[in-house]
Amino acid sequence: MYLEWALVAGLALGAYLLGSFPTAYIVVRRTKRQDIRELGSHNVGAMNAFQQAGAWPVTLVLLTDAGKGAIAVLAPLWLGFSPWTVFLTSGFAVIGHVWPVFLNFSGGKGAAVVLGVSLTFLPLLTLTAAVPTALIIFLTRNVVIGAVLGFAILNTLVIATGQGPAQMAVCLLMTVLVSTTYVVSLRKQLSTAIKHR
Repeated sequence: MYLEWALVAGLALGAYLLGSFPTAYIVVRRTKRQDIRELGSHNVGAMNAFQQAGAWPVTLVLLTDAGKGAIAVLAPLWLGFSPWTVFLTSGFAVIGHVWPVFLNFSGGKGAAVVLGVSLTFLPLLTLTAAVPTALIIFLTRNVVIGAVLGFAILNTLVIATGQGPAQMAVCLLMTVLVSTTYVVSLRKQLSTAIKHR
């Protein structure tokens, strides 16, 4: 029993360290010779990497960060742990991305990692929700609105299709984590705008 809990704790720690790998920071540093934390929105994520380095570098960022989420889902399942373990590992992977130990706990918003988690744990529902989400983002030109509505659609699909409690819990956790990071980021931007008036 204690050994199993120790292994789960080790997986959670590993997921956090994996999530902390600063992909966008490294890519922008390599391509632009600059610190992404001092550019654009100062966010260590795919959107800011795209704005600073372009399409090809951001593709690497997106694939790597989504890969973090996929590994956080697959590792415990491959090792024979309960799907509930994914609740911990996926959550810690996102937390590591948002608050990475390697960058003084200042990272991205976690959207790409969440996408990797969702595509791996709920592939068909995620792809179904992705179509209207992409359309919303295209029409509104607002990623935040698109992400919020996308998660609303995904959560509705998870409930409507009668997914298991673990799947529902992971989906809800991802929604809460990403929504929280976006709200915190928005508050910081508003605070900065007010100060510079």
